[in-house]
Amino acid sequence: MKPGSPPPYPPASPVIWGKGALVALALLGTPGGARAQDAEEGEPVAPQVSCYQTAHQGGLTDESAATQLCRGARSNAPAKCFLRVQRDGSLSQGQAVQLCQFATSDDDPASCYLQAKRHSFSDDSRLLNLCQPPVTQFLRYCPVNVQ
Repeated sequence: MKPGSPPPYPPASPVIWGKGALVALALLGTPGGARAQDAEEGEPVAPQVSCYQTAHQGGLTDESAATQLCRGARSNAPAKCFLRVQRDGSLSQGQAVQLCQFATSDDDPASCYLQAKRHSFSDDSRLLNLCQPPVTQFLRYCPVNVQ
């Protein structure tokens, strides 16, 4: 490698991996920046699928809610957020989906909501608006037909 040239693969990113992804990475010898591989077919696992699997394994059995939660996911962060809020918070399933959809590892709507809930007497709808990921605000202007 020449001085000043980029590394042969992207450096490891601060992505939060589930146990299954870490096992797949260890078994396949994939660099830390690459996506996990589907053990059965040898192809990369889509982040939406990883999110859906994490939500399902965590106890979200409503397929419609899991689909809505993980639609557009870039990692399993929405599922982790959802499971944390359901375990520690007082939100309904629909409110937890609303809060956590489009969450990334960079923003943490679950922590925001739980902290705001502890330090505020505001109603849940205000706390949801406060803590939702920023992309959620923009998507309100885009029609989405999901059935």
